[in-house]
Amino acid sequence: MNDLVNWSHYLLALMVLLGLLGAMGFFAYAVQRGWILQGVTGLRALTATTRRLSISETMSVDPRRRIVIVRCDNREHILLLGAERETILASHDVPAQSPLANRETET
Repeated sequence: MNDLVNWSHYLLALMVLLGLLGAMGFFAYAVQRGWILQGVTGLRALTATTRRLSISETMSVDPRRRIVIVRCDNREHILLLGAERETILASHDVPAQSPLANRETET
């Protein structure tokens, strides 16, 4: 009789453990999908559907400095990034390209 009580405790503990793991998994999924963030704060999901900012290219000048081409909306900026300051070397407008046009030029 004592063995039956011990097995029932083990099975009950296992069921509680699996239930807690399942609840943690569902909570992580809900956070990833943005359900928790939107319900609590009214904000949208963590990942933006359209990104306005992208880094087109980078090049190291020396160990402390780097040149970066940053694109924001339809404007490109060439930046010199250093350990102590950043300098805008050039800025110019770029015609908008569709994502399909970018894929055709890459292949």
